[in-house]
Amino acid sequence: MAHARPSRAVSAPWHPPAGRYNSCVTSRTEKIVLIAAYAVVAVALGIAPYDRATWALENSVPFAEGLAAILYYRWRKVEFTRLAYYLIFLHLVLQMIGGHYTYEKVPLFDWLKDQFHWSRNHYDRLAHFAVGFCLYIPIREICLRRTPLKASARWAAFFTFTTISAIAGLWEVWEWIVAATAYSDVGQAYLGTQGDPWDAQKDILLAPVGLFFAALLLTAWHNRALARANLWPPSDA
Repeated sequence: MAHARPSRAVSAPWHPPAGRYNSCVTSRTEKIVLIAAYAVVAVALGIAPYDRATWALENSVPFAEGLAAILYYRWRKVEFTRLAYYLIFLHLVLQMIGGHYTYEKVPLFDWLKDQFHWSRNHYDRLAHFAVGFCLYIPIREICLRRTPLKASARWAAFFTFTTISAIAGLWEVWEWIVAATAYSDVGQAYLGTQGDPWDAQKDILLAPVGLFFAALLLTAWHNRALARANLWPPSDA
């Protein structure tokens, strides 16, 4: 006689505690505004970019990241803290600005280059630093809320560090693949070494450096936001 399989329990979407909503997570309206602002910035920076082919390649990553963030929210019904949402938004905007100017021609950093006699435009360094700084909180939050690492903030921090370091390394591998397969001028513009033979190594290092500064400046703030929303630490900790 066949036995029916027990049905899996489906957790209901999380809702913030009454009276604490504005202090811990974004409202539905605020998320719509962020998505709309992301779309407006994307369209504005897609008008007359420095190089259309390079713009398309550079923006493939932030567009994919934005889509992944939206799909993760819709699929898992996870409400991130306000801090995490705004850091994701900042990361995507920085990437889109770089794509518009092919990173090495961002006007502000050209001006800084002239003022401080730099050998290159360092906007790409800022963008790689921002990978660690902006994604530390979202990845840490996933670890603390959706994985067994919720029992240990130290292990969550270590996993966040290794994840961001892996993202930084894979990013450089992706740039190498594109540069090797695209037309030479487009590939070189996308690679963006600007004559620095150690460009890839420096870019990989800057992501965990950004994470280090985010950990120093934002961890306590993040812990307070999670605690106010009763999201972490776990009640049985």
